[in-house]
Amino acid sequence: MTKLAQAGINSPIFRGIGKFFGVEYEGEKAKAAKGLSSSTQIAELISFIVQILLVVAGSIAVIYLIVGAYRYITAHGNEEQMESAKKTMTGAIVGLVIIALAFAVITIILNILISGPGGTGLIPSGGKK
Repeated sequence: MTKLAQAGINSPIFRGIGKFFGVEYEGEKAKAAKGLSSSTQIAELISFIVQILLVVAGSIAVIYLIVGAYRYITAHGNEEQMESAKKTMTGAIVGLVIIALAFAVITIILNILISGPGGTGLIPSGGKK
């Protein structure tokens, strides 16, 4: 295998994708990692599926933002096209905000489902932590 191809395969991007799906590399050897294929609880499986959907939705929103910006730049002063492009960019930004908020809410809910509710922060009456 050429050095260029090997560097592409061993890139951090592909390692991150592999780790997400349950494959982690130590040097040249693959080993099982905690990922989609090793999910044992339904909450973990839902978490991975939701993360994938949020990444896809975020990617689509960014693409719409880029398309809206391109349309705005190429409008050449045409007010109708500029307004349409502004609406596209505004919708994309609103979508990104909604996606970020959804990610936060879903992360909090899934953390509660996976690890249980958090404590009150108070020391029990017995004095033990």
